[in-house]
Amino acid sequence: MEVSSLKGSVSVYFVIAITLIISVIMSVTEIARINAQRLYLQIATDAAIDSMASLYHRKLYEYYNLYGVEYRTNDGLVNEYLDFLYPYFEDEGMPIGNWYIADIEKENVNLDIKELIDNDNLEKEIENYMKFKLIGKTIEFFGKEINIEDEVAIEMILNDAKNIFEETKKSELYSEINERYFDFKDSVKILEKYIKKISDYVEKGNQGIRYMKSLSISGSEENAKNVSKKLNTLSRDIQSLITNLDNFKSKMREFREVVEKSYDKYKDDVRSEKYVYNDDIKSFIETEFRRFIEYVDENSPMNIKIENVKTECNQIIDTINEHNRNLINYVSEFERIESEIRYERSLSSDERDNDTIEELRDERRDLQDTVKEYLKEIKDFYKNLIIEDPNIVTSKGNYAENENLLQTLIGLKDGFLLNLVMDSDDIEKIDTSNMMYKNFNILSNTNNISMRKLLLTEYELDKFNYYTKNLREEITKSGSTNLEAEKLISGCMSDKEAIEEVIKRILVIRIAMNVLHIYTHAEKRELAHSFAMSLFIEFSPIMVEIMSLVIITAWGTAQGLADIKKLLLNKKVSFLHSTDSWTVSVESILNVARGQLDSVSDEDDSGFAFSYKDYLRLLLLIENQSDVDERMANIIECNIKKEQENFDFEKLVYSFAVDNKFICKHFFTNFTFVTANSERLYEQYAIRTNAYRQYYEN
Repeated sequence: MEVSSLKGSVSVYFVIAITLIISVIMSVTEIARINAQRLYLQIATDAAIDSMASLYHRKLYEYYNLYGVEYRTNDGLVNEYLDFLYPYFEDEGMPIGNWYIADIEKENVNLDIKELIDNDNLEKEIENYMKFKLIGKTIEFFGKEINIEDEVAIEMILNDAKNIFEETKKSELYSEINERYFDFKDSVKILEKYIKKISDYVEKGNQGIRYMKSLSISGSEENAKNVSKKLNTLSRDIQSLITNLDNFKSKMREFREVVEKSYDKYKDDVRSEKYVYNDDIKSFIETEFRRFIEYVDENSPMNIKIENVKTECNQIIDTINEHNRNLINYVSEFERIESEIRYERSLSSDERDNDTIEELRDERRDLQDTVKEYLKEIKDFYKNLIIEDPNIVTSKGNYAENENLLQTLIGLKDGFLLNLVMDSDDIEKIDTSNMMYKNFNILSNTNNISMRKLLLTEYELDKFNYYTKNLREEITKSGSTNLEAEKLISGCMSDKEAIEEVIKRILVIRIAMNVLHIYTHAEKRELAHSFAMSLFIEFSPIMVEIMSLVIITAWGTAQGLADIKKLLLNKKVSFLHSTDSWTVSVESILNVARGQLDSVSDEDDSGFAFSYKDYLRLLLLIENQSDVDERMANIIECNIKKEQENFDFEKLVYSFAVDNKFICKHFFTNFTFVTANSERLYEQYAIRTNAYRQYYEN
């Protein structure tokens, strides 16, 4: 048999070659599949996280344009995410099965969430909403209409806001000037006590002088004794007056030290620029201090008059002492004559000398005539004499009544404000029920005047209700008619408490600006001084000066209450009044103290004027933003809970960040001719995907 030389080697080589070629083709195909699988898994991840984000709370977005996804637990969110992800790995509909074989377990999903109340997430959402969703919207900032796309206008508004904010903070000092530098009431009251004593002793001295003016000119010994006693009493009273004058001067020196110390404090404040006062205020303060210091100066008219009174009193005492010495001598002479007459009468008839007795009687009659003439001289001396009261007090009045009036004027701004600035019917409509507050611990670094602070403030005024918005019947999207902006400012739990607190804060600003107007207006200062003199005429001039400062503050308060009454009628009030816009007379402060406020104009003030909304804006700018954010979250939760009882602001997701680890298998290397020993060909591999979603992402 012939043996063939062909042994199938070509077939073997062909199979080997084909295998290598197929392996290369399948490896390249597998690489392409894996890259496509990576893209597919990323698409699946993005779609799933988008589906998660689509679960945002509809009412929260509709009412407040805030994004937030409610959740109960982080574990529950992962389950929801997997529910959205799993459909992308089902085999149904695939002609050759799912080419992107992959598996993911719960432990391989790292879902990181940020809550809406974390850090400044809430503020970021609001800022982005105001910037990008209100493009082209015109907003009113402090009476100016501006477009938020206009960078130049925004820069001007920021500068205006900073200037107004600084002026408001400085203006608060103006209403405190009285207490900061001129709080001398206690010291002056001590002086008043000495003034009262001096006046009492002046009156006693003048009573003694009036007795001398009506003196009986009988020359009897008894009359001489009585006059001597009266002169002694008058001398003691005048000496007590001198002592009290000296004590008063001592207290005046002490008071001068108090005034000078306060003046030094003022000068230190000016020198260190601790408080910045304009030239008009400096002039006013300097003038007031000059008046106080001039009053207590050693060479002041008061002290000169005291010295003159003391000199006059010492001269009177010297004259009284001389009169008294002479009267005492006359009384002694009377006693001598009477003693000798009694002696002669005691002798026996034989020893008695009747001529001597008659001579003594003649001597007594002569002495009586002498005393009579001398008493006439004394009476003439006191005829035109009067001790002048050195304290320049023009008349007497009811000190206690005026003291009560003073306390009323000082406490005017702490009275029943709502009753003064609102009608009783309007007060009745204000809700007094308390809302519940939760502590959300929202932190913020947005407390300086900035673009974000302004945008947050505008958002708060746009989305939340306030008093004059109710007047205009502008209903918020939430439908709430509560005084929400007032609660954002005050933190109070009821509408009534909130608006009372807001009115008090606006009143502080208005008092400061009004007092500033009076300080810089010479005519009004003089009116206040004249009014103080007419009210407190029984006080000393130094007390009247302090009363003038009190009247100025009370006047500024009365005008401030009228301003607020006008603001609550949805009218505008000048930020700093002019003569034309000032409406309250100085006399009307007494009516205000009795709880009566005059009607106000129903027209807006011209010029740089603010509305109630502008003052809310100003107070929101001043308020700590962390506190405002926390109150905002409470109000939002309260409003949404009316429709969804289980709503919880703390359970709102602001952003999602997911990191997945997919476990995958090779597809084109899974052939039956591959031996089972080639385990490495079945090895699993992992593909990681990630995604991040947040509201209005830049």
